[in-house]
Amino acid sequence: MKEKAFKNLRHNKIHLTFPNGNAVSIIWSSGSYTENHNFEGTTEDKYGYDTFMESDTCEIMILNAPDKLYKKIHRKYNTESGNSVIGWLKITQLVEILSLLSK
Repeated sequence: MKEKAFKNLRHNKIHLTFPNGNAVSIIWSSGSYTENHNFEGTTEDKYGYDTFMESDTCEIMILNAPDKLYKKIHRKYNTESGNSVIGWLKITQLVEILSLLSK
């Protein structure tokens, strides 16, 4: 069964799958490499997972992309060597990455 293009995995997190099979997880909740990093939340919304949040930055994880494209994106945007996620992305950077993944 082919994956759907859009999936909501939890509050403040989405998963996109492009027709070419490349996919990306985008998150902006507590504990992520975003401006919401230190959000502690309450018992009811543990770590912000049950709280809708706003953010000017997001964290992504690239999935199913060819190794060459994955490395190209990580070289340009990942400041944490060896980290599988890319954080603190502004919307313009996210759009550039999505464009690369969609081709």
